[in-house]
Amino acid sequence: MAKPDLIDAPSRRDQTLAITLTVAAAYLPLGRFMAWEVSAFLALVLVLRFAAARWPAATPGRWTLLILTLVGGLNCLVANQSLVGKVGGTALLVTMLALKLLELRTRRDHRVVAIVLGLLITVQFLFDRGLGLTLYLGAVAVMTVALLVDLNGGLGAAPWRRTAAVTARLTLQAAPLTVVLFLLFPRLDAPLWNLGLERDTGTIGMTDHLEPGSVGELVINGELAFRARFATPAPKRQQLYWRGLVLWEVDDRRWSQGADLPPGKADRLAQMADLIDYEVVLEPSRQRWLFTLDLPAQAPDEYPADTRLGAGFALTATAPISSAKRYHARSALSYQTKAPSEAERRYALQVPRNVTARMRSLVAGWSRDGATDWDLVQAGLNFFNHEEFHYTLLPPRLGANPWDEFLFETRSGFCEHYAGSFAILMRLAGVPARVVLGYLGGEPNRIGGYHMVWQSDAHAWVEVAIAGRGWVRVDPTSAVASFRVDNQGASRLLGAGAPLRFQIDAAGPLGRAIRQLRYLADSVDAAWQGWVLDFSSEEQKRLVDGLGLREYGELALAGIMMTSVALVMGLILLALMRQAQPQDPVTRSYSLLCRRLARVGLTRASGEGPADFARRVGAARPDLAVAVGQIVGLYVRCHFTAHHTTADGERLALRVRAFRPRAARHPPGPRDQRG
Repeated sequence: MAKPDLIDAPSRRDQTLAITLTVAAAYLPLGRFMAWEVSAFLALVLVLRFAAARWPAATPGRWTLLILTLVGGLNCLVANQSLVGKVGGTALLVTMLALKLLELRTRRDHRVVAIVLGLLITVQFLFDRGLGLTLYLGAVAVMTVALLVDLNGGLGAAPWRRTAAVTARLTLQAAPLTVVLFLLFPRLDAPLWNLGLERDTGTIGMTDHLEPGSVGELVINGELAFRARFATPAPKRQQLYWRGLVLWEVDDRRWSQGADLPPGKADRLAQMADLIDYEVVLEPSRQRWLFTLDLPAQAPDEYPADTRLGAGFALTATAPISSAKRYHARSALSYQTKAPSEAERRYALQVPRNVTARMRSLVAGWSRDGATDWDLVQAGLNFFNHEEFHYTLLPPRLGANPWDEFLFETRSGFCEHYAGSFAILMRLAGVPARVVLGYLGGEPNRIGGYHMVWQSDAHAWVEVAIAGRGWVRVDPTSAVASFRVDNQGASRLLGAGAPLRFQIDAAGPLGRAIRQLRYLADSVDAAWQGWVLDFSSEEQKRLVDGLGLREYGELALAGIMMTSVALVMGLILLALMRQAQPQDPVTRSYSLLCRRLARVGLTRASGEGPADFARRVGAARPDLAVAVGQIVGLYVRCHFTAHHTTADGERLALRVRAFRPRAARHPPGPRDQRG
């Protein structure tokens, strides 16, 4: 019988629907990174594809496809301003793949879509590499393999069951090779896709400035900022000030790092105590600043080459953080900094142009009676504590002069309101001050053994220069009287970003159970980050060193990889060669007959036909001649002729199962053996 054409053969309707649904499933997690126009175009094409499957007359013609192709390309260009780079190139790939769905007619078309679908699955790891996404895309990849298996045809009865079996076998065969390549394939120091064509994308998390509302917007974000693992027992929560940016310059509305900061060396601590070592795994932010506990105690040259400790003890990376970054640090919980230089003092005393007369009058009242700088600081804190200031995430909107309006009119705000205005008041009083942006606190995860610091832990505080003490941390937000803190407003906003954490009673059984599940999920995610995503070229070098092959370097790594791949492929090939070919029931019955005769010394020779084998068995064992002759006759009738029934096959199987020959009492003579 001629072999069916499996390349240009028409596809089945269920195959078309299956591959269309698989494309939609593969795009689903990618949609959050694509412009809405790209998602809308894909949705339009999917509607057309399903309509054409239901009503073939609705299948777009050549001119319609040409128009859709032009519209799709223009749509990508308008949405992303580019057709290259990570986002633009991926959008174009999605658009072209969607258009190919409208051309599904033969199995060849389906194979092309399945192959491009594998590329779409792969590029998603340029955007996210979390464990959940990996498991999801792994399932989509298995679905794609199953589609390819089904497109090959020839699966006989129960095709979906056979498809599942073949897909499972292929997946298991690929697993060991995947592990070998993961461990030994050379890592690149820079992303392969970074060709310098990517547009700047938005930042995640903390920005590089502070103005009323900036930190409050970040606090309602329920995402994770970083994890911190301490080498010794963790500090108390009130000591967990995670330092990020230091803001020196203030204008009419905002604080910023400042472009005219006096040049100087990185700061060093004059005195330090209560040193603590820890490890931070920072989530991608596409920004450069890193976070350390107040205050970092390491010397500037003790940090890795890709980080830099600058003025104000601000630790930054040399490149934007586009993937999770792991770094170790040491901090002093008790410290004293060196006195600021004269240039720094002048810079930290500049005030904005919109300082009002009542702001100056307020500060003038604190400066009487020969008050020291620390007395002025306490006076500012007492002002926030005794006046009708309220802490809230829902402050009223401020106008052209936000600092004056907050201090004397609205008196309701979040940490950025208090830190920004307090630093200005200190400068008016003649006390050098600067604003620090970072995080406060951290949620201990006892399952994973680390602290989770969320974007909702974002905080701003002030540092003032005090004679004999250097820079001293002051947190003006904490001066607000506790009975003037709006917890309900905070809960409403925080609940929008993380409803599970703020709307369930944490003290109840349900709340405790949910919290433990969240800790467990985050611990699994942290383990995935540490063991898989952070497996770098340095880890590969340590692997080679552990095998005693350090002197051979990358040559040893390449040799181990090639040897391992060859070994795995050889084992798979050996298993395939030894794997028995699938047999129909008639052939299985005859094979069982041959095996039972072989046990009594009557082995069928290679290439020996059933009739010849039956005659030789009858000559060697006359007592088996009748039974073997009847069985072989049934086998020949069922296997080689068209004139047989299902009952003949069942009768053959029954006779073979009942046939259990015993060994001869004396070994057969030479004439019984075939020469």
